[in-house]
Amino acid sequence: MLSRVPLKAFTAKLKDLVKPGYTKAMWPTGGFFLIYIALTALLVYVDLSFVSTLYMNLMMLMYGMASTSGILIALLELLGVFALILALGFWYNFIATAVVFTYQDRLQHPDVVVSPSTIWKNFKHLRKNQLWRISLYTGLFIFLWTLPLTIVGSFVSKYTWAVYTIRILNYLIIIWKSYEYSQATLLYREKQPDFLGQSMRHALTASRRFMGGLKFNFLLLQIVLVLLPIVVWSAIFGGVAYYGIYTATYFFMYLGYALIALGITAYLPVIYATSALFYEEAKKHIKVDANFIGLFKPVEVLTGEAFQYGHEPVVEEKPTKKAKKGKAQAAK
Repeated sequence: MLSRVPLKAFTAKLKDLVKPGYTKAMWPTGGFFLIYIALTALLVYVDLSFVSTLYMNLMMLMYGMASTSGILIALLELLGVFALILALGFWYNFIATAVVFTYQDRLQHPDVVVSPSTIWKNFKHLRKNQLWRISLYTGLFIFLWTLPLTIVGSFVSKYTWAVYTIRILNYLIIIWKSYEYSQATLLYREKQPDFLGQSMRHALTASRRFMGGLKFNFLLLQIVLVLLPIVVWSAIFGGVAYYGIYTATYFFMYLGYALIALGITAYLPVIYATSALFYEEAKKHIKVDANFIGLFKPVEVLTGEAFQYGHEPVVEEKPTKKAKKGKAQAAK
């Protein structure tokens, strides 16, 4: 329910969480973000150059001026750079998760300072394999939820209104399921010892239960405290960039783009703190253990003991003399 995490009280607590030590938190979060953006832009540029090379080789192959091996090499280069882009995305996701965990630590222990050292400490101790699996499961489940409408859309593609309707519905499904699964990582951290040998799908199921009645609440908080300030900032300095483009004054164009990037970078601590604070505030009204009821398999099942000792062994009874005599007569 919306009253569980009221906007006004949440805003005040968010300010108290972020304002002390803001500078120490802003430099590492902003630095990692800018490094990620720069490396991603560079890799995308390289990937696009490989695309043009591959296209050129295909054109030359039609005239016998290129070999199949050259095309395969260009394709492997293209896929290799794309894999690096995905790996970089996972790396930054781990950094962002470490920042959220650090803000959560500060909420639970006010003496914790969000700084490069504390963020790096959480990053080193992340169970990256499990977090990676949670991300993959999230993407897979959202894809499966949107797949039926996508298939329907392929059959009604000649109707423009139907295509746009299905596209809008798919966007709504993506948003809906993203908010349902948004707390999976934090819930996994909450019950991390219990996840030993368990499927990471349980974190998504627990998140779906946890967010029952809270999805619109979280959406409202993010619109007001995260999306709206970024949109307003981008609109103001996007106007400066547009003025530079319109008047061919490239100084204003680059200035506008730079200020947009710096503004978003400086606002990152608020974005990360919002996620941690929402979970901690919502948890006050929800029993976390109740969200995991019926999910975890017993240790005996995981180790196979339940199947080894849980059933009585089948023992064949020795036939009596009377039974042997009857069997012999039947054979005659």
